[in-house]
Amino acid sequence: FLAGAQAAGLTNLKGHRSVGGMRASIYNAMPLAGVEALAAFMAEFRKKH
Repeated sequence: FLAGAQAAGLTNLKGHRSVGGMRASIYNAMPLAGVEALAAFMAEFRKKH
């Protein structure tokens, strides 16, 4: 997931080093286009895997 996200220009999704997992920080300052890009990538990843 992370390699594909990186290739799609989506960065900083890796979770905390002691907990692991994935993490997307979507705050008010995050542009809507970035949230939409992440959602589209996740939907496509789900279809492929």
